[in-house]
Amino acid sequence: MGRVKIKIGKIENATTRQVTFSKRRSGLFKKAHELAVLCDVPVGLLVFSETRKIYEYSSTSSVTHIFSKYIEHLKVEKHLDAAIDVAGLDTDIFDDRHLVSNVRGGAPANMDGMCHSGRCREREVMDKKIRELEAKVQNLSEENRQLKHEMGRLNAQKEVGGEQRIEDDGSFDVSLRLGYV
Repeated sequence: MGRVKIKIGKIENATTRQVTFSKRRSGLFKKAHELAVLCDVPVGLLVFSETRKIYEYSSTSSVTHIFSKYIEHLKVEKHLDAAIDVAGLDTDIFDDRHLVSNVRGGAPANMDGMCHSGRCREREVMDKKIRELEAKVQNLSEENRQLKHEMGRLNAQKEVGGEQRIEDDGSFDVSLRLGYV
């Protein structure tokens, strides 16, 4: 005999709902334990009941330790997101160059060797993305040139065949405009 597929939705009967909560909570804690053991990772789990009772599972010393790690991770991630802000990146680089210039007593010779502030990795990522975008712009520009050439060739063929000619009167521009191209 197979299991009956149940409809996922709120259980209206309070007693049945409490029994289901207890069984499912136990299953959830068991899966969390299996994940922690099999993958050797810290797992923390908090479950709040309908009566506002807290049930917790931790594969390490305490749930608060795991959640404090999570909060630290969020702070670092937020800091990195703020540091990658493109508008502020130029001023950050200027400030770093100015700082290096003051320390060395002259103009900075090589910024690649200065990775103390953590911004160099971000700068490398941004430079890589810029190179990728520039390559994409170049490819699209070449494709646009080829399509215009093909359009001109098709217009010439239609003109010879006596059909109406499609003209590019410049009323629309199909070229890619990014501001620096």
